[in-house]
Amino acid sequence: MKIPSIFVGCGPFGLQRLRVLIEKTNFIPVACVDKNTFKAKKDLSNDKIAKKLNLHKNVFSSIGQALKNKKVKASFIFVAADQHANLVSESLKNNLHTYCVKPVAINKKEFKKIYKLINQKKNLQFLQGYNNQWNEAAIHMYKSIHEQKAIGKILGGQCICWGRQNLKLTPPHIEVKKTGMFYLTLACHQLSQLVAMLGLPEYVTSYVHRKVDKDIGQLGVFGTSGGQCIFEYPGKIPLTYHGTRAAHGNPFGFASRWSGQWIIHGEKGDLKRDGGRVTIFKNGQVVSDNFLKDLDNNLLKDEEIQFIKFYEMIKFSKNKTNYLKKIHDDSINTWILMEACNESAKLNKKISIKNFKKSLLGINN
Repeated sequence: MKIPSIFVGCGPFGLQRLRVLIEKTNFIPVACVDKNTFKAKKDLSNDKIAKKLNLHKNVFSSIGQALKNKKVKASFIFVAADQHANLVSESLKNNLHTYCVKPVAINKKEFKKIYKLINQKKNLQFLQGYNNQWNEAAIHMYKSIHEQKAIGKILGGQCICWGRQNLKLTPPHIEVKKTGMFYLTLACHQLSQLVAMLGLPEYVTSYVHRKVDKDIGQLGVFGTSGGQCIFEYPGKIPLTYHGTRAAHGNPFGFASRWSGQWIIHGEKGDLKRDGGRVTIFKNGQVVSDNFLKDLDNNLLKDEEIQFIKFYEMIKFSKNKTNYLKKIHDDSINTWILMEACNESAKLNKKISIKNFKKSLLGINN
């Protein structure tokens, strides 16, 4: 069953994902949305894959306009982060299953509005896209800890994300203009994996630094260049996170830049992940050493897997399995954890996730 869809965002990043959607999934785009309709029509007409579906003839400036005279069930949103909340709201209000690349919102006010709509539209599926949690290595790490209990009860751990990302654009890139964007747009990739493996912690204590580095566009705005966290899980089990997008070098290797370098300590063993390599140690010995697929070039294979998961959420919505419900819940909880990190850093205090979630959403779990 092909699901007719609208694709929002026809820039270079979006067009790559549009091709994947057309060629690799059971979604069929019937219209595109972009603020610059003239450029979008031109780019789509020059794209062999998109042109086959005559998408260059069906470009609109809003989701509402794109829906006229078209039977559409889903939307995919790939635009700048400060446009996400309004577009997600428009999509849900028009009764569309909605997929939006992270972050779905850039502040608490936006997220509250979206969460209210998600609750009102319980017949619709919603997914916030985190493409780093679906490759072979990430899945193997998740299954080893969450399903197989390969290292037993977790006693502690750490994740390091270290890289130098050039965001020097004119006008300044939104990720260095808006406060808190490090956690919302880069650390999110590691935090989504953490939530999938271990769920939400009980507490978070977070710190950020104001980095000025004009060579890569860092302007010293609060929470844009990097941060450190201590997550406290039930039983006072700590997991630390150290990350930056403004490093001077990368002593931890390329993989730590996106996937994160992980070390998880358990009662029965330790797990280390470095890119595609996932190693388990027990009693001073290596008992498992797997070299697996890490992130794909341009993340396109990772996007494909996410699109397929979203399709399954829609197709099996009437008898949704715990696994598919978990995908949705993890997506929501990751945003909550990201913003809790920002809240802790702003207030300079330990944050109770339960209380933060209650104040944000009005719920207790």
